[in-house]
Amino acid sequence: MPHLKQWFVTGTDTGVGKTTLCRALLAAAAARGLRTAAMKPAESGCRRDPREGLVPADALALRQAASVAIDLGAICPYRFEAAVAPGVAAEELGETIDFTHIGRCRERICEAGPDLLLIEGAGGLLVPLGAGRTIADLARFLGAPLLVVARDSLGTINHTLLTVEVARGRGLAVGAVVLSACTPDTPEGLAASNAREIERGCAVPVLGRLPHVRGGEDLASVAEHALGVGRLVGPPDVVAAEVSRETSAAPAPPGVSRETSPR
Repeated sequence: MPHLKQWFVTGTDTGVGKTTLCRALLAAAAARGLRTAAMKPAESGCRRDPREGLVPADALALRQAASVAIDLGAICPYRFEAAVAPGVAAEELGETIDFTHIGRCRERICEAGPDLLLIEGAGGLLVPLGAGRTIADLARFLGAPLLVVARDSLGTINHTLLTVEVARGRGLAVGAVVLSACTPDTPEGLAASNAREIERGCAVPVLGRLPHVRGGEDLASVAEHALGVGRLVGPPDVVAAEVSRETSAAPAPPGVSRETSPR
């Protein structure tokens, strides 16, 4: 996969706009002529349909936004009805979220030849995935650099710096931060100071502020106007090389062998 660019998209909280950002980046990349794909390995709070079973709304939105046709089973291999952390839902059902299976699903997606793959986590880095593992452990297993989505509001400096500190403490490379206006009444005045203090506090670039999306907008234009899209959707760069070195040297998460991680 020498030309594949991958990001693991995580958030400082749940509901910060990860799926909206992914959709916007997928649209912008497709508008640049790139083949795009996405996956959401585990999704909870899924609606139960009498014919289709559990319907993962976020994963469906990602599949619709991507330009490469992928089976929903590979995009979202683990789906839960309960609106709780995926690991909590899995353990209540006596199920296990298997990282190796998620890795195989990623391999199936990569076989379709995308130029850009976005892997969306659930909530933030410490959301449980069962057996003492978290989203951070899955991100390290998959080996893609982090793109952190942070709510553009009072308190986001602290939340974002904590997220970056946890990521680095667990051997993850953080490539960039994007601020997100999650609600229509999010004031724009905080964005500049939030970005400045986040960059000062963790030396990670804040690439812009994604405005609140009401529906019907041209997401490609929104992303191009608001974010540093070139770095996010361009060919693999030094960040990807650095995360590969860091994750290969990091200790494996509980119950996971680094040798089983797909490349």
